[in-house]
Amino acid sequence: MPTPTGVGTDELRRANLRTIVQTVHTRGPTTRAVLTQQLGLNRSTIGGLTSELQGLGLVSEEVAAVAGRSGRPSHLVVPRADNVVVAVDLGVDRLSAAVVALGGAVLERRARLHQRGEHDVAHVVDSVAQMVDDLLAWAAPARCLGIGVAVAGAVRAEDGLVQFAPNLGWIGEPFTELLAARLGRPVLTGNDANLGVLAEHLRGAAVGYRHAAYVAGSVGIGGGFLVDGVPLAGSRGYAGEVGHMQIDSTGPVCRCGATGCWEMRVGENQLLQLAGRLPGGGPDAVAEVIEAARAGETRAAEALDDVADWLGLGLRGLINMFNPDVIVLGGNLAQVWSVASSRVTAAVERTALLAPFTEVTIAPAQLQGESPLIGAAELAFAAALDDPQAVAELPATTHA
Repeated sequence: MPTPTGVGTDELRRANLRTIVQTVHTRGPTTRAVLTQQLGLNRSTIGGLTSELQGLGLVSEEVAAVAGRSGRPSHLVVPRADNVVVAVDLGVDRLSAAVVALGGAVLERRARLHQRGEHDVAHVVDSVAQMVDDLLAWAAPARCLGIGVAVAGAVRAEDGLVQFAPNLGWIGEPFTELLAARLGRPVLTGNDANLGVLAEHLRGAAVGYRHAAYVAGSVGIGGGFLVDGVPLAGSRGYAGEVGHMQIDSTGPVCRCGATGCWEMRVGENQLLQLAGRLPGGGPDAVAEVIEAARAGETRAAEALDDVADWLGLGLRGLINMFNPDVIVLGGNLAQVWSVASSRVTAAVERTALLAPFTEVTIAPAQLQGESPLIGAAELAFAAALDDPQAVAELPATTHA
């Protein structure tokens, strides 16, 4: 029979289980007293819910006295670290992968460098699969709740097809389908910036903000957005390709075929070439230009100023369009911000609408270069966090 609110008792129980698991996953060990207050339920009901989650192997309970208080000790609900996911970040110049436990702790990492440029999807799938297999073997006998991958490209939401990843040379590649077949496990794939904003919202510089933007740069520029706490995906999952918004009608032709895209003015190679360096040097080369500018090298300083001006102009557009509470900068954009924030801010102030700009915070990514990787982990955790009872059907991780 439905409750007076129209929600069935089974669904209400699932919702309460969901809230408890999500709370301990994002906030860490939490007392029953806090959960009782958060859910508005009595202690016995909370006890029953946490007991069910213990039976599902998702949490454990510890008894911890509350400092400064006498009387009954507090029961602490703790996420079990033997529930894991494997997260992968398929970047421009490296593959990064990690085992991440429920609760967010990174237990083990792997990384492989690769040459920048076009890569055959079959070889990438094979390399990723090797890393995932290795990490699953390391994690055994922990229970794997999912596999999530961040890709620097436009990813179709319905099936994970990588529609456009220019830095890999991919157009319409069924990467997710191929990797899932190779692993014999479901795989979820998302755009790296969309996953970056999710990670920063849950565990980084955007914690506590409902309207957030994440803009990260390397060779290209990607953007991810939260609107009232909900990811902005668009009708097919392609929203947020801010690197390809036109910012300079007289600018160079972009790899996408358009003229004057933002990433052609603030991308890594633009900074390096303006400073008289060879393109393709990565974060270390960007850091070298910044240090040279600090040391008084005129050409490096002028290149940094130019990129900072264009960065401010682009952020102006994002502020006017989306009116975010916070903009988190990742990749080389965070490096530029760290030494040229006043110049970036000046460029924003010249043309941004007054009210939106005065109410926005601009900050470097707190998770630094791991934002997409941590976001990929959250993508992999999503199904178990949404329906904790479904994990009963998942096997332990076993490998020969």
